[in-house]
Parts: sequence; structure tokens; C-alpha cells
Amino acid sequence: MSKVAVGIAATLFLSTTTALAGGPTMRFGLTGAIEDQGAPGKYVFGPIVGLGLRAGPFVGEVEWAYLSFFDPDTTDGGIHRLGLSLRADLYRSYATHCMFRGGCTRAQSLWLEAGAGERFGRWQLDASHMAPASDHQPEAHVGIGIELDNQIYPMRNGFQLGLRFAVAPRGYDPLDDCRTAGGSSCMAGADNGNHGGIDSSVLLEWMFLFGD
Repeated sequence: MSKVAVGIAATLFLSTTTALAGGPTMRFGLTGAIEDQGAPGKYVFGPIVGLGLRAGPFVGEVEWAYLSFFDPDTTDGGIHRLGLSLRADLYRSYATHCMFRGGCTRAQSLWLEAGAGERFGRWQLDASHMAPASDHQPEAHVGIGIELDNQIYPMRNGFQLGLRFAVAPRGYDPLDDCRTAGGSSCMAGADNGNHGGIDSSVLLEWMFLFGD
């Protein structure tokens, strides 16, 4: 009886391990803001790259985005985001769908992700105003999207379309009060209400996917 139990346990363990087995995966594409309160009036758009490891329906990923690729009015080096994400398939289907004269998808999924990161750099809003308050701005996000796989063996190749909802602390820079109130008011400790708060953003992402 014990041998049977051990055999069943070993079978379950091996099947679970096989199901969760994965490997490296890569995404690259474009990200752009539908709305970004931290960059008023700026064109937030640029390339994004993610490298990760898959374990069954889960992917842990390191990502980088160049958010000011098409807007040069920034501090030196531009605006970049570096972060970590955990993505999971909520639903996955392996049905084959063909369209566009033979172009076929072998699998489809709905995914959800969450993560955190940091933005580097500041936007030049005008001659005397910068945003955000600091050139290091932490950020947290959640995202949802769809994935269409053109190939699932020996590699998973396809593309994703997703929405990312992010929040970041606005911070407080006393120099913003000085710039707004004028130099003479800075010495008197002018306060124009630029204290903290939250900047939210909504970004659309189009990504190509390669790997396990």
C-alpha cells in the first residue's frame, strides 16, 4: 500500500513539475500613454523590452521602456522605466483560428499582471518647470491583455495587446514653489500647494512574444 502511495505521489510530483516546467521568454514592442498625469502635455511613447522566465501559466519578467523616445524635451538621457512584473494566464485556449488568407493562431489567452518599477528622468514642461518633482519616481502597476500565439511548439511565438494602469507618488519639490511664486517669495517659504499626491497613467502596449 505504501509503495502504491509513493508511486502515486511521485507521479503527481513529476506531472506537476512537467506542467510547471518552462524556460526563458522575451517580449518587445511599443508602449504609449493614453493618459499620463505625470507628464502633462507630453508625448509618452517608445520601445519596451521584457526578459523573463516562464513556469506554467506564470511569467516573472524584468522590463525596460524608453518613454520619451519621441519627445526630446527632457533631462539628459530621457525618461526610462525599469521594473519587475509577474504575469499569469487567467484563461487559455488551444483552439486553432485561421484568418487573413491562411494566417493562423494556435492558442489564445487572457492574462493579468502586476508589478513595480522606477522611472528615471524628468520632463521639461517649459523654460522653468520640470516634472515629476524628482528624477527617480517609483511606480506600481496592474495590467490586463490578450495573447495570440502563432506557434506553440517548439517555441511560443505570437503577440500581445494590453492595457497598463500605473500609479506613482508625485512628490514635492520646494523649487517648484519658487519657480511659480518667483524668486523673492522663495526666501519667505512660498507654498503653492505642490505637495505630494498621486500621478496615474494608462498605457497601451503592443508586444511581440518569443520563447517558452
